[in-house]
Order: sequence, then C-alpha cells, then structure tokens
Amino acid sequence: MSAVLWVATLVMALVAASFVALPLVRDSRRAGLVAIAIALPVFSVGLYGFVGSPQAANNEPSTDAARPEVAQAQSKTVRSVASMLHGLEARLEEDPSDSKSWLLLARSYKHLNRMPEALGAYERAASLGEYDEDLAALSGSPVAKESSAAQIFGKLRLSERSKGIVLPTDTVFIFARAVGGPPMPVAVLQRPASDLPLDFILADSQAISSEAKLSDYEQVVVTARVSRSGIATDALQGLQAKSDAIVVAENRHLNLIIE
Repeated sequence: MSAVLWVATLVMALVAASFVALPLVRDSRRAGLVAIAIALPVFSVGLYGFVGSPQAANNEPSTDAARPEVAQAQSKTVRSVASMLHGLEARLEEDPSDSKSWLLLARSYKHLNRMPEALGAYERAASLGEYDEDLAALSGSPVAKESSAAQIFGKLRLSERSKGIVLPTDTVFIFARAVGGPPMPVAVLQRPASDLPLDFILADSQAISSEAKLSDYEQVVVTARVSRSGIATDALQGLQAKSDAIVVAENRHLNLIIE
C-alpha cells in the first residue's frame, strides 16, 4: 500500500474513532477509551471494503496469492470487533445501569448496521437518561417499531418544596401499572435522585416479568416516587407524582413533578 493510502487510512480511522468517543469524553474517560477501541477496527473494516486490497489502491491487478491474505485480514478484524462487543455486553450484564455503556453499545451496533440491536441498546440508554440525535431520529422507523412494541416518554423533576427534602443519595422509582391489571408494575425504572431532573423512557425491556409487559396492556398509570430506604413502596414523606390513565399506543410525552 502506498504511503498516501496508509496516511489516509490512519486519518479516517482516527476521525471515525473521535466521532464515537468525543460525545462521551466529558462524562466518562473509561467509556471514551472503550469507544476508541471499538471504533478503530469497526471503521477499518468499512474503510478496507471501500479502498479494496493494496493492489487495487495502486491500480495493480490482484493476484490469487493475495486474496487469501485479504480475506484472512478481514476475518481477523471482524473477530476482534465481535470480541470487543462481547466484552461490552458482558459488562452490561454485570451492571445494567451503566448508561454510557448502553449508549456506546448502541452506537457500535449502528456502525455495524445491526439496527435492531442498536435501537434496543439505545432504548436502554435513553431510559437511563442518555441521548443521541441520530439514534433518536431512527426511533420512528419501521425497524424501531419492531424493536420496541411500546414506549412511554417523559420528563421528571422536583417541585420547589421537594427540592428541600430530597437528597442526592435518595432513590427515584418510575413505574407503570396497567389499568385494571395486576398490581405488579409492567415497567420499572430506578435512578439516583442526583440525576433529577431527568428524561425517561418506560418500555418492554424494563418489565419485571415477561408475562406482564407494557405492550400487553392498553392503558397504564405512571408513578414516580422518591425513597430514602431504597424500597419502591416506601415513599419519602409521601413524595411522588402520578399521571392520569394514559393510552400506551398514543406515545404521549409526560411531564411529572414530584410534590
């Protein structure tokens, strides 16, 4: 490969890495480093597919001997990417509340054109307060609707009175109960009070049981509650917010204020 092409390859790979990593650098150096580790091989695969083999870059015909080497290099890179994604997925199994890792996983899937997985991961990231303009724009696409059958969006904040009571170490529970359904919530989100005010999403992925999901019911009531003990049923001084009965299919945006 010519020196010019090597330089172009390096520059494009670094630009691609920064595209994924920079949005996360301010909040998490660890997440940024992981993003770079994932983005470099991901974009190397795409770049290699674009420029072709070294012989093609120099306008030289490929030889039969070179083709196995090309296939082997591509296969090795793809295996490396798969291994990194597997490691990220394993970390999320240990700590599913890691919002930055969910967002990183969603972006990585998107760059690999694995859109159902990307939208599913972004749904989890968004429910934990993360936002990505490109992924959010895809939420209205057919593949997004297949990825998540039901979603309730909202913003939660504290009233002026409750701000003087709630501590950053308290816990906020946001959950949906089916109207006329079982007492068990059909979707639950737990966040530290230090994250308030926050944007949230309730979806099927947050169901306590696979037999009672948000998409299984037509109407639900959404409740947000502050707990100091960390127990969802223990509302701190009765601090909570509750919506009216809402139709799940309407995809309403809720504005809840904990009083």
